[in-house]
Amino acid sequence: MGLLPYFIFGCVAVLYGSFSQAQTLADLKENTQHELQTFLYRFSHNVPNASLDPNRWQSITAIETSSGVEVGDDSYLNLEVLTYLHSMEDNHHDSLHTFERRNRYAAVFSPKVVSLVYESDDFDFTAGLDLVDFGYAELHNSVSNLGRSNSLHSTHSFELGVPLASYRRYIGDDTLSYTLMPIEMASLVPELSNRWKGDGSGSYPSLPDGSSVSEIETTPLSIQPKNIRHLMLYEATRSSFDYYGFGFFGPSPFSIVRQNNLTYEKHNPWSWQLGGGVNKVSGAQKYYFDMMYQSSPNRIDENFVRGTIGGIFKNSSWSKDFGINEIILTTEYARDVRTRDQSDRPDLIFSSKKSRSGLNTLLAKIELDVDDEWTVFSVFTQNLTGNDHSEALGVRFKVNDSLKYYGNATFFDGKAGTPIGSQRANDVFEVGLKWSF
Repeated sequence: MGLLPYFIFGCVAVLYGSFSQAQTLADLKENTQHELQTFLYRFSHNVPNASLDPNRWQSITAIETSSGVEVGDDSYLNLEVLTYLHSMEDNHHDSLHTFERRNRYAAVFSPKVVSLVYESDDFDFTAGLDLVDFGYAELHNSVSNLGRSNSLHSTHSFELGVPLASYRRYIGDDTLSYTLMPIEMASLVPELSNRWKGDGSGSYPSLPDGSSVSEIETTPLSIQPKNIRHLMLYEATRSSFDYYGFGFFGPSPFSIVRQNNLTYEKHNPWSWQLGGGVNKVSGAQKYYFDMMYQSSPNRIDENFVRGTIGGIFKNSSWSKDFGINEIILTTEYARDVRTRDQSDRPDLIFSSKKSRSGLNTLLAKIELDVDDEWTVFSVFTQNLTGNDHSEALGVRFKVNDSLKYYGNATFFDGKAGTPIGSQRANDVFEVGLKWSF
């Protein structure tokens, strides 16, 4: 575990000292908010192979709890916890996950954010466990790949924080920030008998020995200076548009597959990134663009440019002629282009291309707000290169701003060896609710 226990101990010591000067737990309880979502779902097909959980009826419940409290004149504490219950096999192992780095299973209780923020007139400083997210795209983010998530259910994913220290400077209406991420914590992805890992074909070809890349255990980076990730981010606000620019260096968030002695492993090569984006609002419409470039030394990975362009279009005038209060269309195109090949060294088996999403992808979401209570929605994703695709169709009934009921179906199609095609046996119907309190 290296320096991780000391990092945790330091954070806990600071927080404990802060608690001793505040109204503490009473204030945290008073400021607490919860967002509950629970869904019962059923797969349309039997499992594609006997190693997967055969139960076609499953359920998932998640509660995202957030709170905060001032711990002095200039500081405050943010807390967020994810309560997660999923009936699928090989999802749970422990009740509580603290800050261990190699969570193969989801805990019932997992900290999302535990951060202490000091704020002055000119800057703020954050330390602890926090989210890392930037970019304007709504359906596919091509540039912000430094966070972690619980993605044990393909259509119900939850962001999780990473250990960091961040300094942000205020420059008029703009901000310039530097974030240091010294410790990698693994995201949670479907493994073992979790049906959401797909049919096992994945998007990688077989390894030279005939085994599968999916059998390689993903381990977090060792804790040492060369594995620290660094992010510089400038965010600007103008009267008619917003923009940002960023620079990154450290281990790439995209992994290659290489042979180390006689063992195949996933490896995050050192890399640097440059990117930015623009967001413009014009009346009821919004247009945005995100783009980044990544380069790795010694051709250990291919260099590439990736980005997303899209917009949100709303109409509430002619839609009323059809008995619909408002139509909201979100549409995006994500593209990833290689600019330099990976080296042909014999130890380099696969580049990071197969670990990157949005290579040549069209995405769309349409929402029909029929009235103040009923909304009909549809989501569509098409990978144009492999011709694999997914469609979702659903309805939402809004009781009030806090309580909403859902019913929807999601369908997957495509050839084996494509990202969405590997889920083609997982067509699913689900009903559920979301409740904020």
